[in-house]
Amino acid sequence: MNENPPGNSTQTHIANLISEAQGGNQDALGELLENYRKFVVFLARSGLHNHLQGKADPSDLAQEVCIAAQGNIGEFRGNSPEEFAGWLRGILSNILAMHLRKYLGTQKRDPRMEQHLNATLANASGFLQSKLAADMTSPSQQFARNEAFLQLAASLESLPEHYRQVIVLRHVEGLPFAEVANAMGKSVDSVEKLWVRALAKLRTMMT
Repeated sequence: MNENPPGNSTQTHIANLISEAQGGNQDALGELLENYRKFVVFLARSGLHNHLQGKADPSDLAQEVCIAAQGNIGEFRGNSPEEFAGWLRGILSNILAMHLRKYLGTQKRDPRMEQHLNATLANASGFLQSKLAADMTSPSQQFARNEAFLQLAASLESLPEHYRQVIVLRHVEGLPFAEVANAMGKSVDSVEKLWVRALAKLRTMMT
């Protein structure tokens, strides 16, 4: 009989990969970054929504994060999956800020935009670890909080664009339905129905 809940084994495996990666094991680092790739892509897409949409590709940004993480894993001092996720989010924040400065130029740089960007990334990360993530998973998976938020990120990235957009606007940006409808160019009624279908689809993908 396995006395450890499934989540504990996942947490332990990720923690072991972190330790081995910090010790110079490139295979462990590669597996670790692959586990977090969809998480980073989702955060990058959320960050692009307001400021850089159409100017940079979320997958390319995630690749930049992975390259930076490979070069700087020696600077990471944490040892838990949550700390590693936070470290990757920090790298992504720096890369997105660099792109903002590149596209907007020094003359148009506004520190408030970078602050807003950081808040968006924090909201997106918080959303993935919110009660919604637990609600989307089976009882056994609820032991695996880390696994659940990585699975939620992967499922969101697999959703059709309009489903993902309505969930991000509603849950990550916290917009009321009227503003979601305005952003998507739809009626409030159609957006509410779209939101229900999107959550149902997401729940199906998570179970």
